[in-house]
This record gives sequence, C-alpha cells and structure tokens, in this order.
Amino acid sequence: MIEKPHIRIGNVSGATGDHPHAMARMVRSGNVHVITGDWLSEMNIAWNAITRQEVDESLGYENGFYQQLEECIDDIVARDIRVVTNAGALNVMGLYDKVRRLCEQRGYENCVVAAVLGDDITDLLVDKVSGKKHTGFKHLDHPEISLDDWGFTPCAGNAYIGCWGITAALRAGANIVICGRCTDASPVMGAAAWYYGWSEDKFDELAGSLLAAHLIECGPYVVGANFSGFKDFLPDLVDLAFPIAELDSRGGCVITKTAEGGGHVTEGTVKAQLLYELQGHLYLNPDVVADLSAVAVREEGTNRVKVTGIKGLAPPATTKAMIAARGGYQAEATFYINGLDVMEKATMMKNQLSHIFRDSRFSKLSIELYGTQAQNPSSQQAGTVSLRVFAQARKKEDIDEMNFKIPIYALRMQSYPGYHMNLDFRTMTPRPFMEMFPALMPLSLIDHHVQLSTGKVIKIGPPKVTATYPIVRPSADTTHPVDLLSFGPTEFAPLGSIVHARSGDKADNSNVGFFVRDASEYPWLRTLLSVHKLKELLGEDWHRGNPNRRVERVEFPNINAVHFRILDNLNGGIASSDRIDGLGKGVAEYLRSKYVEIPRVFLERGRI
Repeated sequence: MIEKPHIRIGNVSGATGDHPHAMARMVRSGNVHVITGDWLSEMNIAWNAITRQEVDESLGYENGFYQQLEECIDDIVARDIRVVTNAGALNVMGLYDKVRRLCEQRGYENCVVAAVLGDDITDLLVDKVSGKKHTGFKHLDHPEISLDDWGFTPCAGNAYIGCWGITAALRAGANIVICGRCTDASPVMGAAAWYYGWSEDKFDELAGSLLAAHLIECGPYVVGANFSGFKDFLPDLVDLAFPIAELDSRGGCVITKTAEGGGHVTEGTVKAQLLYELQGHLYLNPDVVADLSAVAVREEGTNRVKVTGIKGLAPPATTKAMIAARGGYQAEATFYINGLDVMEKATMMKNQLSHIFRDSRFSKLSIELYGTQAQNPSSQQAGTVSLRVFAQARKKEDIDEMNFKIPIYALRMQSYPGYHMNLDFRTMTPRPFMEMFPALMPLSLIDHHVQLSTGKVIKIGPPKVTATYPIVRPSADTTHPVDLLSFGPTEFAPLGSIVHARSGDKADNSNVGFFVRDASEYPWLRTLLSVHKLKELLGEDWHRGNPNRRVERVEFPNINAVHFRILDNLNGGIASSDRIDGLGKGVAEYLRSKYVEIPRVFLERGRI
C-alpha cells in the first residue's frame, strides 16, 4: 500500500494583527496542503463583543483574515490549497457571507465555503424569561465558584469547540472553513484528521496533531520570536518566516518554516514554544488529551525539528467556555520621573494621587512605578522611569473628565522636581472594558454543526468515549534532588545566564517553563527550581498578588525542563487586568534576570 505524502500545514497568523501578507508568502513558498490561521485570543474576543454591541452588530469578525484571503485567493484556488481559520470570532456567518461573495466575484462558484457553528453559547447563559443567570456553569479552575457568584450579567459566551466540524466540512468538499471560538489547535487537528481519515478513537494520532498545532499556532514564535536565545540569531531576526507542521499518518510531526523570511527552527525554539501556555503534563482538548510527560525534540536538519513521545488519552466530557460581561470603563495616565531621588519623587506623586482620589468610586486603582533610578545615565531618556496610574469604574460618570483627567492634570503645578507626563489625553478618556469568566461546561450542551455553501448542514455530536481529569493538577517538587554544592564553586549571576524560559497566559493564569542546554545541567535546574524558589524569585510580585493563588509544578525530563502554572496571577486576565503585562509574556524574562548561585562549570561553557 502506497502511503500518502505527509500533510504539510502552514500557519499564517498567531493573533489578530499578525503579518498582513503571511498568507501570500505561505502560498508562494510553503508548498502546503492546508493553510491555517489563529486570529483569536481572550483579548480580541472582548474587543469584538464591545464592537458588536457599541459600534455595529454586523461586525465582530477578524477582517484581517479576509484581507489576506482576498490578496491571494486566485493562487489558493489554482493550487487547490484548503484554508481553515477561527477568524469568524463572534460573527462567523458575517465572515462566511463575505467570503462567499468574494468567491463569486472572482468566478469561483465551485469553491465551497463552510461555517463551523455552535461555539456561541450566549443563549445558554441567561434565562430569557426571568433574566436570571444559569447556575450550572462552574469556574474553570475554581469549581466552588459558579457563574451566579460572579456579580456580572453575561453579554456573550463562547465555548471552545473541537476539530470534528472542520473535518466534516473538509470531507464534504469545503475549500475554505470558517470557525469562531474553536480551540487554537482545532484547525490543524481537523485538517490532519480529514487528510488521513482518522476516526475519533485515534487518540495517539490526534494527540500528535494537537501538539503540532500548539507548536505552530503562534506564528513566528517557533521560528525564533519571543525566544530567550535570540542573540545567537540576531542578524536573521527580521521579517520572520511562518511555521509549517509536517505530519505523518501516526501523528508524528516535523516543524519547519517557509522558504521566505528570517528566523530559524531549532531544538531551542521548539522547546520554548512547546512550554508556552501549557497547564502541565496533560494538554486537555475537547477531542483528545495529550500526555506530554515524555515529549522529546530532535533536530533532523536545518530548520527541521522532529517531535516525539506524545501519548493520546480519551477527551473529557467538558470543554472550556469564555463568558464576557460589561466590566465598566477604564482610563490611565503616565508620569515620567528622571534624575536623582526617583523613589522619593514617586512617593510624593503617589501621596498627591491618593489625596485627590480619596473619595473616588473606582473599582480598581493601580499606581505603579516602572523602572529604577539610573546611575550616571548617558542621556535624559536613559535615566527616565514611568509612574503609571490606572483606574477602572463600573459607571462611566465615576471616571469621567471631572473624576479622573482634570484632577490628575491639576497636579502639574504642585508636583515633583522635573515633573512631566504623557500629554496624549486620549488615554485619560474612559473607554469600555470587559470582564471575563472562564467556565467549564458539558460538550453535550453545544450545538456543534456545519453550514456549507452547497446548502448541506452537518451535525456534530459530542465524543462517544470520555474520561475524567482533575481540576487541581498534580504538582510536586523534584523526586530526584541533588546537593547543589556538588557542582563545585558558584557565581552569583542571573538565572538566565544559562537557563532559557518562556511564559504566557490563559485567562487569569500565567505559566512559565524553564529549560537548560543539556542534560548535565538538568539535575541542578530541577533541584533549584522548587515551588518555594519560584515564589522567592517572583519577589514583590508574589507578595502583593492575589493571596488565593496557587502554583503547580511538573518536570519534562526529555527536554530538560521545569514548568510552573501560577493561577490567579494576572489580576483578572488581559481583558480587565491593570498590569501592563496582562498577558504574562514578560514573566519569564523577569525571572531570568533574577540572581542565583550558578555553578561556574556551567558558566564557563558560555552564557546564553
């Protein structure tokens, strides 16, 4: 029996606003069977909810996808490339209709367009007769909290649906498949299952495609972006290429990239992306659970990295849902402080701000100093730090011009030496924000179905075989500690001198994965990085955070990694967080900058 060529799937978007011509580049130089794109995050789900409610109900999809498709649809049709995206966001049918019209205008009446529906669960959240919230939705990470305890009235809700609607659409002849809030991995998984004819019980194969999707879903990240080893590739990190996953019939994958564009795919970039936004050893998905505890990576050639060791398990009977509600309005202002006595100047400013806002009706007020005083700076700019004032209020009138902008601006004549501030007053004008509630819901409640431009409708049922997984994940310090003094003399140096790391977010949680260059350094890393040590390294960020936070820790020995999940760490998540790093992207780099005792023998091998 002649085996099919391995399917090549290229991803052209890691988030809304990614490279505007990545799809055209993938068509030209990717040699792919399928193009996927991830346009969604919790952030722009909230933006789209606001847009639909306050601007135009016909919007709510990601027009960036449409613009890229419009640019290269002629070549896509000519090369018979399938396209799968989640850019439908909160208005799948709006984008579906627009793409259908584009196909008709270009003369491609035979190009079948499909809409994968069912992720919109808004009607399940509020009883239409009583107006009361349904209480059956529990918090994703805190099952003791229900939607009824939240304190907000939902205005939109989306379930993370799986891949089988995509697979069914492709099997029915779809050329372009448009989804809403499917899981980030669903487009790749659905395409692979279509190409190889996998059934729902092919758990190992599906798990392999899940990890392949995870590795390419963030676009250029796996090609060298957001990588702590970037200095080795610095001349080439311009106009980065986009990634390609080459999958075999058993779910094994090789990660590579387009011929066009800079960057590199290496063991290091793949390990970093593998550890990004994980929740531990088990990667839960509505179609399969991937056990990554034995995952391994190996370079096969230039810009080709093979990933192995993934085991598939039955999926849960539940999936994640993200529920949005109007949170209120927020505004901010930034003061700049330079020269001597920076801390004292900041204290003076904080005292004055506390005084003018003493009777405010803000729901959240954050006044934080960013940066530290420079010694003998080379320029005024090099010696300047920022004091950021961020406020939220449930009602617009509580944060309007009289209650935020005018009192702040009035301080300029009574402030610290060298006072100056950002004079873009638009940041001080109240703008709406959303609150988000991550929930766990039964897959059986989802009306997962496919609408094809041929008129055909396909119903997708919940998984036939499921398993139960704990909400509180297993966590432990290493079972194989070593004497840290056994490595010889040490030097007090930044952890990142020899340790790579990557961090990210999932709702209000942040994760961070650390890995070292080779196996000889791994016993030291996994002994050093205990849960207690992580909290110590976080410093003030741990002590002033949510007191109910918890940390989960696991090890990935085949890639020399230690991974942590820090729950309730982002002060609400990106839609409503008062942190400038509300996505937790900089947490890893902060931790790499903290000083620890590092064996000199490791440092003598070279610093990252």
